[in-house]
Amino acid sequence: MTKRHEARVLALKVLYEADIARHDAAAVLDRQIAGADLPAENDVFTRALVEGALKHQAEADGIITRLAPAYPVSQLSPIDRNVLRLAIYELFHDNNVPVRVAINEAVELAKEFGSESSAKFVNGVLSSVATLVQRD
Repeated sequence: MTKRHEARVLALKVLYEADIARHDAAAVLDRQIAGADLPAENDVFTRALVEGALKHQAEADGIITRLAPAYPVSQLSPIDRNVLRLAIYELFHDNNVPVRVAINEAVELAKEFGSESSAKFVNGVLSSVATLVQRD
């Protein structure tokens, strides 16, 4: 597992806990990073992912609603919902990540933490999102 993938896993764990348990995301992030063995640059990457996904959550939820109207965001599994939020943030706001890499990473997270159908669902939604992205 690459260090950046580990950072994405950590970011997903933070978003999941903040979403489900309603814990303060900053406190969860600090706790998770303190317990992780990541290089300093990946601590920064993890923080940027979490903060960016939270800052742009309403935008991501709107995109999900528009592209997957049969699946209300509030009724998605918490893993699927947060994988999509994280990936949509990366696709629209992190110009250092190629579109295909962001989608592949999201699908891998869905496979690792989601249900049997999560990876296919995430891939389908993000393939539609990719058509809206202006790079790669």
